[in-house]
Amino acid sequence: MSLTSLLSGRNNQELREKFKTEFLTPSFNLKAELKAPSLTNNYGIVGTAFDYLLRFYLEHHNKDTFIHRRFWVADAVFQLLSKTWLNSGTEVATGFQRDRVFNTKHLLTIITNQYEQTKVNYKNYVNNGLITDELICNTIFLAKLDLRYRAGMIDQNFDNYNPEDIKDIKQLISLVDNKNFQAKEKCYLNPTFGAGSSLVGGADADLIIDNTLIDIKVTQNLKLDRNHINQVLGYYVLSLIGGVNSNPNDRPIENIGIYFARHGELWTIPVVQFGDKQKFETFKEWLISYVDSKNQTVKLLNMALLKEETQKADKKIKLDVKKKTSTKKTSTESKKTKTVTKSKRAIKKKEENS
Repeated sequence: MSLTSLLSGRNNQELREKFKTEFLTPSFNLKAELKAPSLTNNYGIVGTAFDYLLRFYLEHHNKDTFIHRRFWVADAVFQLLSKTWLNSGTEVATGFQRDRVFNTKHLLTIITNQYEQTKVNYKNYVNNGLITDELICNTIFLAKLDLRYRAGMIDQNFDNYNPEDIKDIKQLISLVDNKNFQAKEKCYLNPTFGAGSSLVGGADADLIIDNTLIDIKVTQNLKLDRNHINQVLGYYVLSLIGGVNSNPNDRPIENIGIYFARHGELWTIPVVQFGDKQKFETFKEWLISYVDSKNQTVKLLNMALLKEETQKADKKIKLDVKKKTSTKKTSTESKKTKTVTKSKRAIKKKEENS
């Protein structure tokens, strides 16, 4: 489970309704033209790659500010693949259809070489601020690694890049106005929320610039989607539970915002417009109780399934034992019959000889 899956889960309509009734959708008057239309249908890969590139951009432009940067999701995926594939001589199926097969060691070599080059190019960019096609390819590579964590699959195109995706990401980064992302004191990249993230099985936001939490949306629609409001407010409530990153006392968020990357527009709103401190505290306690009850339900269901599987296994074992016993009994009786028959033949033969 994660915050995103929790909010979108088909059995969590009560949660969505609670957000909707407690925190009314604010007015949204932002208007702007679509400046960077999608060039391919690789929406997920392009969106995640842009997230990475924007983080690199913020590191470069906020070098004099204290940067809070967690590990990349792609780092964790690379370490996992390196550990599990290193001594494997098997093949691995890739893609959503699992229809392209690689030799595991060969694919690991491709991934390792690109990962190491990505680290080098990332460090160079943070220092010199020069965006190259190779750097953009590196962000696409990281986005493909992310798929293993977020979708449980291995991308089948680690060894090539769509030129239109590169062009698309270039136009997205060209729209970024540095004034919207210039931190005065702190810049958090990919922040988590301690016990709050743990509560929902994982939650990491895109950015916190000083006191504003910003979620990046690479969508062609300039509208305030209710799901987006639930997501950013959800992050804020999780920060009230566990603080930011590993510090439960670090609660800097006073505003929430959404950056519409294809329009180059940032929309923000103070959290106090949704309610006062007491309202959020009450909602926080309700959310903890709600998630705990969901977790307990899942736990009970898992226990019931385990019990059912155990009963099925026990029943199968008993049937197998019964079959073996029956077979053994039949075999024994057959041997006895053969022995009796043999004895009768011997007696008859002896009588005939007499």
